[in-house]
Amino acid sequence: MKLSCLRPLAALLLTLGLAACGGKASYDVSGTISGLNNEGLILANGGESLPVAAGKTSFTFAKRIDYGTEYNITFKQQPAHMTCSISGGSGSAGHYLNISAFVSCSQNTYSVGGTVSGLTVDGLVLINGNTQTTVAKDATAFTMTGPVADGTTYNVSVFTQPKGLLCVVQQGTGVGTMGEANVTTVKVACNPA
Repeated sequence: MKLSCLRPLAALLLTLGLAACGGKASYDVSGTISGLNNEGLILANGGESLPVAAGKTSFTFAKRIDYGTEYNITFKQQPAHMTCSISGGSGSAGHYLNISAFVSCSQNTYSVGGTVSGLTVDGLVLINGNTQTTVAKDATAFTMTGPVADGTTYNVSVFTQPKGLLCVVQQGTGVGTMGEANVTTVKVACNPA
């Protein structure tokens, strides 16, 4: 018999054995967490809330649930600057020997861009970290390829100058810390070299 077929059978036998002894099987509502770097995550199951600290890799609700009881793990609050998702967070206790949901979190990301002036030829390439973006001739706006995570720094600079022009990211506008919105304030000014 396959192992996957044995799990429900083992759960049923355990439950029947407990019932024969006058007890009722109960289960922890728990799971694992990946990528939780910020504070603020609060999980919920029914009326019970569970704050989860940054850095935690597992969780268990205080209340156990009885065999046959429905569970539905949801978010009461997402962590600051992050978005999390849940898999395996709902069902009926007793289908498996334990309840083990998986919460996966990732930092929110946003785009960085702005305006361009004086770009009369092709060839301008901007860089932010290791991400390069080519800006077409006559463009008046740009958005860097690849998002930037909330809370990290960005530093847009000129990687390749277009022929015959000198393009400059204007002082103070190309460097910053990503907030909770797209950045559209970077200014690139091009003039004849």
